Amino acid sequence: MSETLSLRIPKETAKKLREIASKEKKDRSTLIREILEQGVKEKNVDNALDLYKTGQVTGWKAARLAGISLWSFYKILSEKGILIQYSEQDLEQDLKP
Repeated sequence: MSETLSLRIPKETAKKLREIASKEKKDRSTLIREILEQGVKEKNVDNALDLYKTGQVTGWKAARLAGISLWSFYKILSEKGILIQYSEQDLEQDLKP
C-alpha cells in the first residue's frame, strides 16, 4: 500500500531531480521514492548509531533497529571510528527476548 505525499522543494532541487531522472532514464516519482527510501534507511542507521554511542542499546539491538546485520553495523562503526564495546552485561541483554 502506498500513500501520496505533497511537498514543496526549491526550484534548483527540482531541476536537479529532473536532470538525474533523465540521466538515469527514470520518471521523477520513481527517483524521488528511491532517494526517500535510501534517506530513511540512512536515518535509521544514524539513530541506531546515536543510541549505541550513548550506551542506550547494545550493538546487536542497534543493528536490529537499523535493519542491518550485526556485521554490517560493526563495519559502519569501524568506518566512523567508533569503538566497539561489548561486555558481559551486553551479552545478557542481547540474549533476553
